Amino acid sequence: MRHRFVRNLFNEILTTSRIIKIALIIPFIVLLFDAEIFYYSWTNKEKTILIASGFVLLLSILEIIAVIKEIHEHISGIKRKEILMEKIRHIAEDMEKPTVRKIMDTFIKKYGDEYSVNEIYHAVCDLLSDFSNK
Repeated sequence: MRHRFVRNLFNEILTTSRIIKIALIIPFIVLLFDAEIFYYSWTNKEKTILIASGFVLLLSILEIIAVIKEIHEHISGIKRKEILMEKIRHIAEDMEKPTVRKIMDTFIKKYGDEYSVNEIYHAVCDLLSDFSNK
């Protein structure tokens, strides 16, 4: 329980694509260089470099936080769509001749305000497209 946030964060990062992982590694590399410059300016007591490197170090940390937030939002959106598609699939399999309107009406009656109409519509169209391709 103490480390649930960190475990969830690492699970999200590990389940992302290779490109997103690279996009997360690059800010850490920049952060290492910034930290080295900051340490150099600290030990040599160079005030102008210290201020500038401190500012860049802060920006690097903010960039890492922003990338992690984007990864979290991306993974959350994917999980939400998977859950929506599964619910719609169960509804469509119970119908004899499913149409977009029938599925949407049944879904909205059953699940109410959990999802927006646009989300439901696009998911139903994707599902019916998959059904017609099979």
